[in-house]
Amino acid sequence: MEMPNLPPEKFFYVNDGQVIRTLHELPEALRAMSPETFEFHVNQQKNDFYSWASDVFNHAKLARKIKSAKNKEAMAKKIFMELYM
Repeated sequence: MEMPNLPPEKFFYVNDGQVIRTLHELPEALRAMSPETFEFHVNQQKNDFYSWASDVFNHAKLARKIKSAKNKEAMAKKIFMELYM
């Protein structure tokens, strides 16, 4: 799936200062992310990565797959599998 070139206002700005520009960058970013940073973005109240995949990329299938991921490793694997397998 080809990823669109996003304007900067659609990038994912992680609370640790990291900037993620595409879904293809997301698995590696998740793997490098601290558990605390992941917990900030994915918790009982929200799942920012689900929202980004769904709202910015309109990738409903991927969004559904990552919505239930409980840790960054599982989420990274689901994204990688969807994008590259």
